[in-house]
Amino acid sequence: MRRVNDKDFFNTWQMVYRSTCPSPTETHWKVGDVDWSKSRHSFFGGSYGNSTEVHVLRRSNGRTGSWSLMVVIENWWAGKSDPCRSSIWSKVVAGDAKSVVAWMRGVDIRETRAPNG
Repeated sequence: MRRVNDKDFFNTWQMVYRSTCPSPTETHWKVGDVDWSKSRHSFFGGSYGNSTEVHVLRRSNGRTGSWSLMVVIENWWAGKSDPCRSSIWSKVVAGDAKSVVAWMRGVDIRETRAPNG
């Protein structure tokens, strides 16, 4: 995991997300000293549909650096069929990408397990 847009980063991000999110409908929680918020936007019409899930992670820690990361997951469907396109991308909105990667590497999933997980 070297950057916030490589496959290893997204795999680690997904593990942290799934193990720390208290429930699928939760919109805000904390992972250590990081505030995690999630919002979902979707549209379904007669011939297509899409869903965009936006995650914003914010760390406000003067000692080790503050940062903000946005992760976006997009899914598209043609009619009522299986998804025809899915993508995930991220952007460091504030702070240093190296600090974000270092935090993600340092998260101990066993210690940050969601209450229902």
